[in-house]
Amino acid sequence: MKSTPSKLLILVFFSSLCATIYAAHPMGSWEGAIEIPNNPLSINITLESTKGKHSGSIDIPAQGLRGFKLSNIKIEGKQVHFEMEGIPGDPRFEGTLADSGNTITGTFKQGGQTLGFSLERTSGEKKQETKTPDIPVKPIPGERMAGEWFGTLDVGPMKLRLALQVTESEANTFKAILESIDQGSAEIPVDQMDFKDRTLKFRIEKIQGSFLGKMNVDGSAIEGTWSQMGRDLPLTFNRMEKAFVLNRPQNPKPPFPYQNKEITFRNESADISLAGTFLIPEGSGPFPTVLFITGSGPQDRDESLMGHKPFLIIADYLARRGIASLRYDDRGVGKSEGKHMKSTVADFASDAEAGIAFLLAQAEVDANAIGIIGHSEGGLSGPIVASTNNAVDFLVLLAPPGEPLDQLLKRQAEDIFSLQGIEPSLINRLTKHQQHELELIKDSSIPRSELKQKLTELFATEKTKYTEAELKALKLDDATVKQSISTVSTPWFRSLMRKDPSNYLKTIQIPTLALFGEKDIQVAPEINAAGVKAALEEANNPDFEVTILQDLNHLFQHAETGSIEEYGTIEETFAPEALEHISNWIEKRFLKN
Repeated sequence: MKSTPSKLLILVFFSSLCATIYAAHPMGSWEGAIEIPNNPLSINITLESTKGKHSGSIDIPAQGLRGFKLSNIKIEGKQVHFEMEGIPGDPRFEGTLADSGNTITGTFKQGGQTLGFSLERTSGEKKQETKTPDIPVKPIPGERMAGEWFGTLDVGPMKLRLALQVTESEANTFKAILESIDQGSAEIPVDQMDFKDRTLKFRIEKIQGSFLGKMNVDGSAIEGTWSQMGRDLPLTFNRMEKAFVLNRPQNPKPPFPYQNKEITFRNESADISLAGTFLIPEGSGPFPTVLFITGSGPQDRDESLMGHKPFLIIADYLARRGIASLRYDDRGVGKSEGKHMKSTVADFASDAEAGIAFLLAQAEVDANAIGIIGHSEGGLSGPIVASTNNAVDFLVLLAPPGEPLDQLLKRQAEDIFSLQGIEPSLINRLTKHQQHELELIKDSSIPRSELKQKLTELFATEKTKYTEAELKALKLDDATVKQSISTVSTPWFRSLMRKDPSNYLKTIQIPTLALFGEKDIQVAPEINAAGVKAALEEANNPDFEVTILQDLNHLFQHAETGSIEEYGTIEETFAPEALEHISNWIEKRFLKN
């Protein structure tokens, strides 16, 4: 459900975004995807070579890990190998450069999972464009080149915001730094710059890019062309009064009116230690306390994504209102032990159980007012824990699943395909075929080897019903399908497809708040809100609320489209009305006057 980082039903891999602005050898910038079943995970990669030494970086926009340095890069003829050292599951890519030099295809491996991946030098199917501010503020006039400049480069599926900082010496020589804001790129020194007769020329050897442009009459803009790897794209730099800074205004700043303790706690059943942050409000306790549970995918304690830290924002807000909290790194992430990719929903629920046990042992915690805040898949784990653990006194579920997960997966794919501009009739045909596949996947009586064979045969039959153009639009090539079949036939995926949240929600009789975003495309709000409501009614829960908040996406940001690609371009991390709603609801029931 949650993407990026916490995308339910979709394998999430840490990575980064680097298509450093874009070459017949593997060097250069590439766009493509790791072929996760029904929802490819977009990636951007840059490979460079300086004096025979290879370097590179990789980004996944939906995960917000930008500019991550690749390691162990090997180029042997057409074979390309690189790894992501330090990321859980030891992710690595093995690919082959096509004779044309325009594509790289191969396999991606992480934590025992093997998937296909493909890269192209040029953009593939055009996705829903995300709105990015072309100019953050009104350009200012000037005469010299020195100053702060801002431009937007349209590279197809996205717009890259560029910052250019120029200084000028008394000898009329220039020094400049270019930064690709949306790619999280480090500052890139400009090697050569010349400004004469209001014409600007500069070149950056590292990325084999150059710019040629003409300054306008009042000196507020330079309109020209960006050239790189044989491509010429229009680019205008506008003079800014000050440097552009990616803004996350809700991130709390010290001093803090609460205690901030770094702690660890044990999950004895798994024989691992988990690390987290325990926030204790000012004043005399004990305090009502919440335990945070992230969505799927390896997440840190703040549920960090694209520069946003939603759990940090919520915890800070609650602490200022007298509510304590514990948030922790998922197993295998940050300072927590364990192997995330080899774990299941049940394993994550057991981690939360261990967190509850830790809170019960703290003098600052009101043992009769312990709750769980779970986002996305965490909204499934929360009820799983509460259904058997009497120490849980309330639930706050943010974009939780309210329908069986096989149905949610089908609906999620439909919504994402629709937002990408795929024809409705084609989406309908695909999902009808997928329904049969899902029934096979859920059938526990079918051994894995037999299931893989059945799915392979089924695809071979279904493939003949699509044109080549349709298969390309849906990204259904043979290699991708083979890797998808390998993934969906695993015990993990098959057990997840058999999960029905109502089985747990129907047992919940403690106070429960479920919030949804009206523009959520990952967890359809109307359908899942209705499912949660019906299950809690069946439980005869005497105190619950299910509310859809207008104009908010899956991350509870005010959004225009709700698309995953939009998350990072929004400055807001978590809507104020959602923060207030959560806090007021808890205070009303558990905060002592």
